[in-house]
Amino acid sequence: MTGVSLSPAPSSPLTLDPRVWQLWGKADPTRASEGGPDWHPLLCHVLDVVACAERLLVHVRPDRLDALAAAIALPREAALPWVLFFVALHDLGKATPPFQVKVAARAQALLDLGLDFPNRDEPHGSLSTVLTTKALTEHGLPPRLARWVARSVGAHHGEFASLGKLGELEQEKGVLHPGYAGDKPLWALLRTHLVQALAGVCGISPSTARPSLPQGAANRHAFAADLAGLTSVADWLGSNADVFAYVEPPASPADYLALARERAVRAVDAAGWRLPPRPPRRTFRELFDKDPWPLHEAVEELLPALRGPSLVVVEAPMGEGKTEAALTIFDALAARGASGLYFALPTQATSNQIFGRVERFLRAAFPGETHGLHLVHGDAGLSERYDALKARAFAMRSVDGVARGEGGPVADAWFARSKRALLAPLAVGTVDQALLGVLGVRHAFLRLHGLAGKVVVIDEVHAYDTYTSELLDRLLSWLGALGATVVLLSATLPAARRDALVRAFGAAPCPPAAYPRITLATAGASSSSTSFPARRAPVTVSLVWQPAPTLPERLAQALSGGGCAVWIVNTVRRAQQTYLALRALRDRGLLPADLDLGLLHARFPFDARAGRERSAEASFGPGEASRPRAAILVGTQVLEQSLDLDFDLMITELAPVDLVLQRAGRLHRHTREKPRPRAVERPTLWLVRPEHDERPEGPEFGASALIYTPSVLLRSWLALRDRAEIVLPTDIEPLIESVYGDAAPAAAAELTARLAELDRESEAQERTEKNKALMIELAAPDANDPFHDLARVFEDEDPRIHRSLRAKTRLGEPSVEVVPVIGRGARVVLAGDPGVTIDLDSKDPPPHHAVVAAARQAVGITHRGVVDALLRDQARGPACFEASGHLRFHHVLRLDDAGRTTIAGVSLTLDPELGLVVGSLELPDNEAP
Repeated sequence: MTGVSLSPAPSSPLTLDPRVWQLWGKADPTRASEGGPDWHPLLCHVLDVVACAERLLVHVRPDRLDALAAAIALPREAALPWVLFFVALHDLGKATPPFQVKVAARAQALLDLGLDFPNRDEPHGSLSTVLTTKALTEHGLPPRLARWVARSVGAHHGEFASLGKLGELEQEKGVLHPGYAGDKPLWALLRTHLVQALAGVCGISPSTARPSLPQGAANRHAFAADLAGLTSVADWLGSNADVFAYVEPPASPADYLALARERAVRAVDAAGWRLPPRPPRRTFRELFDKDPWPLHEAVEELLPALRGPSLVVVEAPMGEGKTEAALTIFDALAARGASGLYFALPTQATSNQIFGRVERFLRAAFPGETHGLHLVHGDAGLSERYDALKARAFAMRSVDGVARGEGGPVADAWFARSKRALLAPLAVGTVDQALLGVLGVRHAFLRLHGLAGKVVVIDEVHAYDTYTSELLDRLLSWLGALGATVVLLSATLPAARRDALVRAFGAAPCPPAAYPRITLATAGASSSSTSFPARRAPVTVSLVWQPAPTLPERLAQALSGGGCAVWIVNTVRRAQQTYLALRALRDRGLLPADLDLGLLHARFPFDARAGRERSAEASFGPGEASRPRAAILVGTQVLEQSLDLDFDLMITELAPVDLVLQRAGRLHRHTREKPRPRAVERPTLWLVRPEHDERPEGPEFGASALIYTPSVLLRSWLALRDRAEIVLPTDIEPLIESVYGDAAPAAAAELTARLAELDRESEAQERTEKNKALMIELAAPDANDPFHDLARVFEDEDPRIHRSLRAKTRLGEPSVEVVPVIGRGARVVLAGDPGVTIDLDSKDPPPHHAVVAAARQAVGITHRGVVDALLRDQARGPACFEASGHLRFHHVLRLDDAGRTTIAGVSLTLDPELGLVVGSLELPDNEAP
């Protein structure tokens, strides 16, 4: 970035009182043994942070300087001194008795100078907010802007001071009660000198142009979130004592700032901050070395219209290349200065898959360049691919994106912590990580700051319930205010949901073009819709309703000549039962002897599930080399999202129609070099007939009604029951709207009455879910004070916190992550890795290899009785887990040598073939899988 530099203001009329240097900002008694000072002057620490903020704004994230400058109506050259002055005041609250008393030796030295220490305590962030308000008004800022800036920089430890808290601390606006400010006038004098010194080195003088209050509430609050995030990041970087070594009081602030700037270069570089990619403008063909499909051509045509923050909604059938379309948009906007990419997926499994695709994209699209890429979800630390990028980061460091070594993606450890991950220029992870930016949790604004100005891609946007959808809508409103461009991907998005997403971004919905389509919206304007042709000719999928009891034998007949089938069910228990039934058929010789039989669901230990996912992709992906002659994969909903799998025949339990269509998208997905077996040469979907479907009021849905909304299941059954086939993509939109649209389906009186009752129950449930989201989320950016309640201190992943108080991104039954172990007493071995022993009573965390091994063996339990009993009997995990960041909220599941235990009267068995079995899998005589 050129044209911006920071120069000290003309010499201040106030000569710095040397006693200011005696106020401490950082302290560490252990540093005295290393031969250096054991404390760091407050003025020096603040200048360390200023230097880091300057380095970030000028050399790494100039887009944020542009955004902050535009908000306060100043050109970037005039805005930089003010932004740095704002950041400099973040620790002004440390120049008070409640903070300075925390180190006894320094407190005594200040007493000797004539300062006093009233017996009050208060976090220095709140005190900074009060004192900064006055300092800024005295430097000519409008009072409202001074307060907003003060609250923003004072929030650097995670929470904005509420107006009520400020009222408790102030005598009048900007004036602390003496108990916090100190009774001795010397306190106020030193603070005045400190502020004046900071104004001088930042370039603020009486003649400097003054900033204005951002116009409009949304702009004001986006500015506040951005400034708070910048301040927190600069404070973290400037607190690295290994780079910013403690010093004796220097000669002058200007002299020390020169040293701090040199150190800031090292601090920012050591953390791994790199410029996001800045490619030349490229066509799809240049980017991917292949011809574009119709979706990609349509995307290229709309790219010139992407000016400023935009919303792009891509609705296209499965297999149309939506991921490549999103990366094409990113590449084009990166060339224009977008600050990075966050690709958000609904699950960890899909995140892991797309992470690999984005890594390959970066290697091919930016050869020889080094860019930081991070995986962002709760188990990212267990990814071998992510670990490999971390290892490479140590050998490849560059602030300016210049290649070192062989180039390629890296993952610097500084960004690997959960609160920092979204700051990375490029990242792939779960949508939950982005949604935390609009929940009332500490440092929520930091996540918003990390996403500001980026291209944010959210895949499978149809896949969320009312609660999570409300959070997603709120996230869109903030992303639009923060200058992000959002790309939403879906194959099966209801019209009402699409319009809600457009409105959430701040645009007006428009009449939709024909499906498949792209909707383009700009905040504060209307939207537009463009259609494009599907890349393949319509595919006819035969629908056959099959009675459950005869399914295994029918499947055996269908695969007698070979073929790859998938059987998708709605619960883990049903998946395990179905697998056992098919295994018994194979053992009896009723299935081909060489048939590969697999099982995939969410109740396998992490390592086992990851291995099964890799095996499924190898066997049923687009290639031919590993595809078995005959196979059946039994699985749950994990098979319907993003995984690139291709089957010859599919069986599925009834689910909401959009999910049935998603599942059907895995039928005959790829063109095969070898012909498919004759019995499965046409794509066929077998739907399991629900129980009692002959009744006038319609069928029962059993356990599926606990997973999905009963009214949606009934509407989906009505939409599909009389069909012999569906044509993809032609029938996708009509089927979706027949279930989720306003029109009532044609049905007999008994069915109509039942559906009306289920609809009423569904509407009540949706209101409840939306209200729960409203209670926990940030207000919209155009609200009066969205940060008022940003002070919750609960850990959102802690299962001990009552569900009504936890900041959750999704509703659902409470769950606990358990590590299965075998042994007696304190020392146990991992059930899935007996070579690893853990001392549960140790107060120290297990060795790193044991932590990783334990985390890889973890499995989630959602059975309500078992979860309640575990939390009652083990209020906390073992001591060594509590001491480990990664295992902190894990519990142990003690098993006998056969892998069994009983909790709350429920049997649990860890079976290597079945995963964790909860309860009995025996079927009643009249029930079949």
